[in-house]
Amino acid sequence: MAAPTTIHWSPWETSLPQLSIAAFFFIIILLFILKKFILGDALDYQKNPAKFLLHKSCSSGSSIFDINLAGRNMTVMTGTCHDDTCVSSKSSCPHRELLKQAMTLPERILSARDAVADVGFLYTLGANNVYRGTDFHKRCIKDYMNENGDFNGGQLNALRESYRVVIEAERFKQQQAGNNSISVDDLLDLVRLATLRAIVVELLGESFLRCSICTNIFLDEFMILQDSIEAATAAAAVLPAWMSVTLILKPVERRRKKLQKNIQERIRWAWQQDYGEIGPWLLKFRQQCDDGSLTLEVASEFVVGLLFAAAKNPAIASAQTLLFLILHGTDEHKSKVQTEAEQLAISSHSSSQPKRDTSTMPMSAIRQSCYETLRLTSHSIGALRKVKEEVVLGSGTSHAYKLCPRQVVAVSHIVPSLDQRMWGKDADKYIPSREEWTVEGARPDEYKFSTFSQGHHRCPGQSLALQIMELTISILLVDYEVTLQQKKEMVPGVCFDRATIAQRKGNVPIYIRSR
Repeated sequence: MAAPTTIHWSPWETSLPQLSIAAFFFIIILLFILKKFILGDALDYQKNPAKFLLHKSCSSGSSIFDINLAGRNMTVMTGTCHDDTCVSSKSSCPHRELLKQAMTLPERILSARDAVADVGFLYTLGANNVYRGTDFHKRCIKDYMNENGDFNGGQLNALRESYRVVIEAERFKQQQAGNNSISVDDLLDLVRLATLRAIVVELLGESFLRCSICTNIFLDEFMILQDSIEAATAAAAVLPAWMSVTLILKPVERRRKKLQKNIQERIRWAWQQDYGEIGPWLLKFRQQCDDGSLTLEVASEFVVGLLFAAAKNPAIASAQTLLFLILHGTDEHKSKVQTEAEQLAISSHSSSQPKRDTSTMPMSAIRQSCYETLRLTSHSIGALRKVKEEVVLGSGTSHAYKLCPRQVVAVSHIVPSLDQRMWGKDADKYIPSREEWTVEGARPDEYKFSTFSQGHHRCPGQSLALQIMELTISILLVDYEVTLQQKKEMVPGVCFDRATIAQRKGNVPIYIRSR
């Protein structure tokens, strides 16, 4: 009888194929769980926020749908209609009525402050900006606009001087003669820097900027902070909250607080200078610090909020308006804009003009360009609200929708802006001669054109932003000759990745020459 065969068993030898297959399926399942339940829609949203929201709106067939951004569940409202029996451009559309009702609910029911705090602004801009800043700036803007009207020669001159300073500094670096063109790496960065400087001079004062005991790089430092806040907001939206706070939001908070110390020194120094060199916001700070209703630390935080809100979006919108005009404007429209720009530039000889009721006046070609550009570049997600008390929107109707406590409501501005039922089959095209801008009776309401938000929290700086845009276009068309370095078809496309109005997918290099 033969001896029994000895079997040497080794799991590493006999089970490798089985382990590899099991590991493969385990990884697939793990990735599915990660994508479905942890990251949710975050990756798809990050690739192209506007495209994602438009697709989600169409595929859901509803003006209200849910998204999950890495555990941050949001209910998105668009106010758009997918029902062919309902003409969504009419104010009686039930889908739009749901949005109107939500946006006019009081803060105790739908809180804008708690919502923006939760998405990271509590760290990046600070608690004072989140809970007190908007009301403070709203009062200041009202006083400022009441004093200056819809045309502000002071703002025009501040912008004009800022462009001169910024361009001359660039010319000096390139060692170019005064009548030669200079190369600028990115149009958007040029406009951002000039706009930021003008806002600082006009609203805070020349003395704030030229503080002799501070470093001379405040504008550069603030632009870096702006970019950091913007990038952190976008990144935090697609990461779990516990991770984003530690890795992304806290470092930006430290950068902001460091810059606020510099701002406090500038405010102290400015208060000791000539009264005429102190801007309206610094005067308001001084009044409230003197009566004890404000501290210098809070004032410095308010400056961050002011410059973040008042400078970057208007600057980007201004640059985009010029680009859309160059790339897509008709010769007839360009000619009208040029003529108006020259007239506006001449008006700078007067420091201000009487207030006019522009709501009943024909919209200028420059403003048509601004509005059409704002429509095509509006925020993918604009307004945010956090539900504090249960409420049923459209109660008693077939479109009733219940909002529960802790639920986050996000309002998309780009979805209605590109909706074909609202704007026609050419909704994604740049057409500043649309009847919405040229026919007084066709002017869109804040739910069709929602770039400046709606309801109780409608942007208080809308008039100031439009003023900056129009004056910037005037300056760049009249005082300078701007030429693209690339062929038109090579200019980077519009990009919605950042937490601002849409920017560009890459730099837009230009040549610029004084006329």
